[in-house]
Order: sequence, then C-alpha cells, then structure tokens
Amino acid sequence: MADPSLEQGGLPLRAQQRIHEIAKGQRKLFTSTLTTNETVMARATGLTAISQVMGSSIYHVGFQRTFGWTGGELATLTAAYDHARSRALSRLEQEARALGAHLVIDVKLVQREYDWGEDLIEVTATGTAVWIEGHAPAPPVLTLLEADELYKLHKAGYWPVGIALGNCFWFEPHADCVSEGSWFSSELPTHTQAVQQARDLAVHRFRHFARHFNAAGVVGVKHHRRAREWEVESNDTSHTRFLVEMMVWGTAVIRRGDAAPPPRPKLVVDLE
Repeated sequence: MADPSLEQGGLPLRAQQRIHEIAKGQRKLFTSTLTTNETVMARATGLTAISQVMGSSIYHVGFQRTFGWTGGELATLTAAYDHARSRALSRLEQEARALGAHLVIDVKLVQREYDWGEDLIEVTATGTAVWIEGHAPAPPVLTLLEADELYKLHKAGYWPVGIALGNCFWFEPHADCVSEGSWFSSELPTHTQAVQQARDLAVHRFRHFARHFNAAGVVGVKHHRRAREWEVESNDTSHTRFLVEMMVWGTAVIRRGDAAPPPRPKLVVDLE
C-alpha cells in the first residue's frame, strides 16, 4: 500500500522518523555533504551543520504528442521533469524545516533515467541543513552555495532567498549535412534552431522564477544541456528526431541594507 503522506507530496514515514530522532537529539552523529574545508569554514562563519537532507521523486512521463514533421517543445516531458524536481526540492525543504534549519547549503540535483523503464525519470536533491548561531527560527532557504561562498556573499551585502530553475525539451526533425544543403562544412540550421529555442525558453522560465523571489540577481548560474536522438512512431513508421534538453538553475539573492565595504587590498612583500 502506498504511503498516504508520500502521495500528497510529503515525506515517507521512515524519513519522518529519522528526522524526528535527529531533532530530538537521539542521534548525536551528524552527516553532511560538506568537505573538510567547507566544514571548517562553516564553523568559522557561525554555521552549524545539523544533518544531510534529501528529497527524491520517481515520476512517470505520460503520453507525449508530437507535431508530425515539424518541431516544437515536448511540453509533457518538460512538465514531468519540472514536477519531479519540484517534489524532490520540496521534500528536501520539508526535512530541513523539521530539523529547525535556517539554510540548506551545497544543494545538488541529480537526474536519472532507467533502461528498463523508458517512461520513468528520477530526480534526487541533496544538501546540508545548517542553522545560524544567534538567529531566530525561520523557514529554511535552499541554496546552491557552499559555506565560503555564502560568507563572501553576506559580506558583499547579499543574502540567498531560494533556487531559481528553468527547463525545456525541444525537438526538431533529424537531418544530415546533405539534406540541409551542402557536402561542404556548414552550419546545420535545424539543429542550431533546436538548441536556441530550448535555451530561450529555459532562460525565460528561469528569470520568471527568480522574479517570484523578488530577487535582485542570481549567482552561481549553471546550465545542463543534453542532445540525443529520439525515436517516435507515426503511421506505423519509425522516425528519428533531434531532441535537446536544457536546464538553467542558480541561487536567487536579495540586497541587504547593512553591507560592509569590501576590505582594501594589502601589499605583501616577500622578505625572502
């Protein structure tokens, strides 16, 4: 029988029990995704690691309608990955909230597909829940930043407010050099258009996401691009399409009013 909490987008019962034990101090040993240097930096800047937190979602992709010989966005596939990522990040945030964390730092997203289930996708989000010494309880903020990056951002007068995301799956009819016009070296317009369209839509959604946070900017922007062939059936005939996946993500930040001026550089002379 399926877990009712899981069906509603919540945490599995086993995860709830583990988080409860950590929050009540029944588990003294903490785990984190931080390296040794990051752990030292976190402690030096007033961050205390509570526990590694995780959220995941395995999602079934429904029927995807194609557009015959013309290209376009695979909206069902785009939405499936978007929903899976949202659920994974939501469960990550729920674990952090139950632990009383102020932040989740060093968040990483991993996407997987299965050979035995071509309509299944898995998204896993991991990070380290931390609390800030001397700060009142507050809803946790998810960030891709590491401890030293967070400290530098704070000194520069900014603070993270969340992770902004945008993605798109776009396909075009596959073509070779001959069919696109030449035996000689030349650009493939169809493939170029697919990459450009996917990027434009992903960036547009990414910027819209950042505006949702009333962000002043987005730092540490990363992008994931993957191109592959995609087999589709039409009128009992198999066709090959050129499929591009594009995802853009980064940490949305706001300005703080108490920013300190950056330190002046000092001259260092090696007396040796």
